[in-house]
Amino acid sequence: MSNNRHKYFNKVPPFKPDPEHYTRKQRSWKAKEAYETEDDAWEFLQENPKLKAQGYTVYRCRTCNKWHIGHRNNNDP
Repeated sequence: MSNNRHKYFNKVPPFKPDPEHYTRKQRSWKAKEAYETEDDAWEFLQENPKLKAQGYTVYRCRTCNKWHIGHRNNNDP
């Protein structure tokens, strides 16, 4: 009898990844798109007005020290 029958490959990780750097994709987590400069991130956001209308903004990630686009967190200064 094989021990492989109890393995779940799409498990939610045992830890909660930092939502500043990761995004939830159904049952898994994916790293957000990283931009080298703030200008690159703003340029992408300007090209997608629907995202801007939904409240997305540009911020520097503390995990990777690059720029991401996401919702403004209430804990941000």
